[in-house]
Amino acid sequence: MEPDLASTVAAAKAGSEAAWRLLVETFEASLVRLAWMLTGDRDLAADVAQEAFVEAFVRLRQLREPKAFGGWLRTMAVRIAQRRRERRKWQPEQEIEHRRTPEAELGGAELQQSVDRALAALSPLCREALALAMEGGLTSTEAAALLGCSPEAYRVRLHKARQEMRRRLAPFLEE
Repeated sequence: MEPDLASTVAAAKAGSEAAWRLLVETFEASLVRLAWMLTGDRDLAADVAQEAFVEAFVRLRQLREPKAFGGWLRTMAVRIAQRRRERRKWQPEQEIEHRRTPEAELGGAELQQSVDRALAALSPLCREALALAMEGGLTSTEAAALLGCSPEAYRVRLHKARQEMRRRLAPFLEE
């Protein structure tokens, strides 16, 4: 993150709308990606990210360490996604976007569907570990704390998730 994160957070805490907009612009794409990996649904991911930003805005004055804003925000998004998952079974989207040529479209669609199926096959705990490893930018200890498990349990979940993804995507990895 940029070196002025602490000052941007401090300005947002003081009520600066411009500072808050900058925080949203800075973290929005990565937060939506993380939420998508956790939920498997782009629309739900956008909702999770938006809810996390609303919660962060409401609770911003409670944040003691401005440099921790990114991790604090990701923690909110993970917890919101977990609550949403409890209410709705995870299902990958069927829609594939950003197609180019017919050949790339066919190969890309097949790969995307395989990735979606592989993610759907993971247990929720393994999917969370993988999502945090890929999008969270956290250490194993931080990710484990966010998920409420030991660092060893987090690493085991991550190892299982990576193994399963490699196994299911092997045909694409060999090409």
